[in-house]
Parts: sequence; C-alpha cells; structure tokens
Amino acid sequence: MNRSVFSVFFFKEDAPWNLGICRFLFFGIIFCLYLGADFSQWAKVPEVLWHPIFIFDFFRVPVFSVDVLSFLGTAWLVSLFFSSVGFLARPSAACAFVLGFYLLGMQNSFAKTHHTESLLLIILCVLCFSRCGDGFSVDAALRHRYGWWPGAAALKKQSWEYRWPVRFIWVMFALVFCAAGTSKLRNSGLEWITSGYMATLFIKKGLAGDRTDPLIGWLPFWLGSKIWFCSFLAGLTVLFECFSPLALVNRHLRMVIIPGLFFMVLGFWIVMGIPFPQLLAAFVFWVPWDRIAVRLRVDFSGVAMRATFR
Repeated sequence: MNRSVFSVFFFKEDAPWNLGICRFLFFGIIFCLYLGADFSQWAKVPEVLWHPIFIFDFFRVPVFSVDVLSFLGTAWLVSLFFSSVGFLARPSAACAFVLGFYLLGMQNSFAKTHHTESLLLIILCVLCFSRCGDGFSVDAALRHRYGWWPGAAALKKQSWEYRWPVRFIWVMFALVFCAAGTSKLRNSGLEWITSGYMATLFIKKGLAGDRTDPLIGWLPFWLGSKIWFCSFLAGLTVLFECFSPLALVNRHLRMVIIPGLFFMVLGFWIVMGIPFPQLLAAFVFWVPWDRIAVRLRVDFSGVAMRATFR
C-alpha cells in the first residue's frame, strides 16, 4: 500500500454523519449489554483467584471495595449512555474508555480472560480520541441552537477526522479475526476442518446442559449428524477469518467476507449458546450509514439530530 493509497484509505475527507451514527449505535449496544452488570461483586471474590493481566500486574492496580466498584460501574454506564446520545461526547467517550478499561480489565483478571472484550476496549480507545460527537449528537444540536457548547467543536462538512476512526477500527477488526483463523491452522492444521471436530463440538454443546445452552435445543444434534456439512462450515470459518484483511482493500470481497463473519459469529451464538455480543456490536462500523441515508432520502443538512423523509 503506497502512501497515496494509505492516505485515501485513512484520511480521505468524509462527512461526520457516518461516524456519528456508528458512535450512537455502538455505545448504545454496549450500554444495553452491561446495563445489568454488577461489578461490585468482584470485590468479594477470593484473592486466590486473582491472576491480574499484564498491565494490572505491572502497575499493581488493586481491586477496590464494593462501594467504589459499584460507583465506578454506575459511572461507566452513565458515560456509555452520554457517549451514545452524544452529550459532552468527547469527555464522555474518554470516561467510557478509562472506566471500561479498569472494570473489564479487573473482571478479566479473575480466573479467565475473555478475549472478546479486547476489541471492545480498542474501539472505546479509538472513539475517545476521535471527533465522533460532531454529527448525529446532542452536542451538535445544542451547538446549532445556541452557537456554542462545551466540548463541541465547529462542525466540518467534510474532514479526514471523520474517516480515520472507522477505518482504524476496520483494520483492528480484520486483524482480530485473521489472528483467530491463523491460530486454528497453526495449532491444529487442516484437521480442524477435516477431522469432524466441529461436529463433535456441536454435539458436546448439545449434551452439556450448562449455562451456554444452545438457543435451539435440537439444532446442535442435527448439525452434528451431518459431518460433511460441519466440515464445510469449519472450512468457511477458517476461510473467512484468515482472509478477513482482504475486506479492507476490495469492496466486492468486503460484501462477502463481512456478512460471512457476521453470520458465523451469530451462528455460534444460536447453535452453541456462546454469545459474542461485543464482536457483533463492532459490525456497525462496516455499515455505510451515510449511503443508506442517501438511498432513503434522509436529509442530514443542519447539525441538529433530525431527519426529513421526502
């Protein structure tokens, strides 16, 4: 990728609406996902299960008391909600990242690390350094009404600052899935596809009867009985994951790979009961919301959060 292609990919001028809608949807989904989470209970977990991740171990980050964790959890939800609607968007996004980094990092330092939340934290970090609140936000509406609003910079009709956050998230998204695919091939080789491992996995999950029960009880057994079909699904999984970076460089491949990855993740949830909601939320950045708005004849003229259907 030469310099000009790199510049076009990351820094071509774009309108603020696509980034703003992505911000609204992503923060809103994450807010709903963690709405019922009680982080204060981690203060009661025995210390013997405390295995801090690298950053927590290096900086000696402690587990706070029940009251402090309860306050931080509430503050995080408030910052997620404010970030979603775009109220004081930049400070809210910064708080969402800092508080989320601590709470999720602390949660993942007990017994098991959940890798699906890594991409979530990367996206929070990117958005807190972006101008994601310039479009489709309360800040933009208030600035339009009163001429000034704290933290709301002057809106630009076109700017490279509205493009790079989405494209950077694309890159990290593709690398996460590519790493998952290459890990399968590195550790198991083609046997991950040809050995009937996925069929066995489906049946095992159907019989497990644990907290990750499949959403459709009979489906894992039916799929597990079709070994050739399970091998085909395993091959598609590895294919989509390993070649996910191609979605960055070719629009036609993007239209195949990204929906393929989406239905793959959704399928694991339905068939095996293993949810990946944080990963599913990240797919909102692949949808060209501004182009959809044009097709629907939605008018985003003016900086207020309003749409006129003609």
